[in-house]
Amino acid sequence: MDPNLPAARFPGFTRADRARNRQGWGQAGPVHSGRRDGETWGDELRKVQKEEFLEIARNQRFRIFPGAAQIFQALRARGIRTALATSSDDKHLTATSASAGLDLKALPDVVVSKSPDEASKPSPDLVVDAVEKLGLTASHCAMVGDTVYDGEACQGAGVAFLGVLTGPATQQQLVDVGARAVWRDVGHLLSELDRAIEIAAVAATAGG
Repeated sequence: MDPNLPAARFPGFTRADRARNRQGWGQAGPVHSGRRDGETWGDELRKVQKEEFLEIARNQRFRIFPGAAQIFQALRARGIRTALATSSDDKHLTATSASAGLDLKALPDVVVSKSPDEASKPSPDLVVDAVEKLGLTASHCAMVGDTVYDGEACQGAGVAFLGVLTGPATQQQLVDVGARAVWRDVGHLLSELDRAIEIAAVAATAGG
């Protein structure tokens, strides 16, 4: 069981949104890039977003979803190793922990964060790294996530996907990318943890 902690739902990136509007970006990518190519705009937007995130983390308190910390404890009590796999780099994970008042790195057995040269989800790289650090095979792992990208990353890594509705995706969208089951949030999953473990075990028996 590899719960990917949906640590908090953050405010919008106001400055990044303004930059995106000026540069003609929509959700799906560059609409009009002017004299610059889309990849260059993307690099600049990511830089602005990261700076804005750190500023927000310094000035606001992030809320941890109920049950997010306790689920790690419950899994450890059942003898199940856990990993936190996040597309944030180490600096942003540290900033999130400081804002939330909770050491997120201390919760799981291993932490896997994105390196500068590593692709973000839906690339399976982070999930594959987490499986390797746990010393397990992909078929013996499951990941909890709340986005379509999480599901696609699990499919690429051969890991069972358990969905929670704390992100932008609907239940059907999560099911469409392979979710074995979907819960309202991490607290709901925690209340049905033994069922979730059973679902993950069935997925492993079926080959992921």
